Amino acid sequence: MIKKILRSVLSILFLTMVIASPAFALEPETINFDLQSTVYDDGEAIDTIILDISNLDVDETKINKEMFNIHVVSSSIYTAEQEAEFFGTNSKHGLQHTGLYEGNREIESIEVNDGKIILHLVTNSEVTCKQTLDFTANFTTEKGCNSLMKIDYTITLNEPLPLKDGTTVNAVFNQNQGIKNDEIEKFTAGIHNDFKYQFYTPQNANDGQKHPLIVWFHGGGESGYRGLHYNNLSQLKANRGAVAFVSDEAQEIFDGAYVLAPQTPHEWSENLDDARALIDYIIQNNNIDTSRIYVYGCSAGGYMALDMVVHNPNLFAAAVVTCPAIDQKNINTYGQGREITDDEIKSIDTPIWLVQSVDDPTVKYEESALRVYNLLKDKGAILSTYETGGHSSWIYTANNDPVYNGEHVWQWTARQLLSNNQPQPDSSVAVTTPEKTTSVKTGDTTSSNIYIIIGSASTSILAYYALKNSKTIKNRMYN
Repeated sequence: MIKKILRSVLSILFLTMVIASPAFALEPETINFDLQSTVYDDGEAIDTIILDISNLDVDETKINKEMFNIHVVSSSIYTAEQEAEFFGTNSKHGLQHTGLYEGNREIESIEVNDGKIILHLVTNSEVTCKQTLDFTANFTTEKGCNSLMKIDYTITLNEPLPLKDGTTVNAVFNQNQGIKNDEIEKFTAGIHNDFKYQFYTPQNANDGQKHPLIVWFHGGGESGYRGLHYNNLSQLKANRGAVAFVSDEAQEIFDGAYVLAPQTPHEWSENLDDARALIDYIIQNNNIDTSRIYVYGCSAGGYMALDMVVHNPNLFAAAVVTCPAIDQKNINTYGQGREITDDEIKSIDTPIWLVQSVDDPTVKYEESALRVYNLLKDKGAILSTYETGGHSSWIYTANNDPVYNGEHVWQWTARQLLSNNQPQPDSSVAVTTPEKTTSVKTGDTTSSNIYIIIGSASTSILAYYALKNSKTIKNRMYN
């Protein structure tokens, strides 16, 4: 009897010790984590995971990347009703998801400080499970748009986390809502007359001086597609077009510039008056120098930039137009847009810099940038051509790569004033040309020797479906 009682007491004591010991805790610690992203040339990608360990006394010296497994699944944000209406072969629109994914993420490096474990993920062109946008496409009409996705990360441990007291603790991980992006968070979302936009205010906006305004018109792939993708975020997430101008480099060059990035509900050709009204509204409510309003645009946004200049000849001090989709084929593909005539282009007096890759399969170089240049070269138009890059030539503009007479495109833009319509490049400006890059004036298509591989989940999957369906998809992502 005594032995039985003794065994019971010992069992109770053992269980008490187990329960009290962090090393064998029955209830694991819950660790919340945030996803952090960066907008790269080929779009926004999740590249960092931040684990909150502020309530744990973790031994930083024993934390390594082999401890963690990371699995990610993306899924559609749309309701069953929307899926039935917009997606599938039997739907009215016939869209297909091409950017959804599931897979594992690899950790590149790890750091532990200030109560956080920071996991830096491998994020290169070969990684397919990184993007934050789905690319939905109709393979018959060759129409495609970017869509937000629901993204779920699952983190598991290969071994318990070591604590400074020599014990260990198991953990379960809980993903916080939203994706943190330092550049995107600099913008403020707005809506004016049902026309959505993102707006950045420079840090020195209230220094008593007037500041320039940069207007960015996105490509067709970032449109709202009759409200389905009208999220007021794709124009920032799809590529570095708009966010590039809130970088420290750009803000220094422009001495603090406002940045306006509207999103069209469907087609830019439908929003000419809306865009002008929005710009007027922004001017009226901010410290903007009306002699320094600049317009940038790519692809369908390049079409919009040109059309805005044609219809508003005294509004912009300069225009930088990348692979403008002004040929009739692309206008028909993206709606019932009005073709900009040669006479209208010839009427442009606004200083203009054109950028395009000669290997562009979507918007033909000869029918877009080269066409505009040939019509405006006598007025001092500048044309930078690249041998490679395809339809993603906006990456050059977003990286301030084009250069003429020692002056890069951002510096050239910042120097233009509305009162001086035909300034000449300042030959005294000394800027180092990027390695392996040669930009040219005029229609010279000399090789630029750019060795860049553009990669994204959406484009890869789109190509896969194109082969699978034996269809030629000419309009690539972010078109």
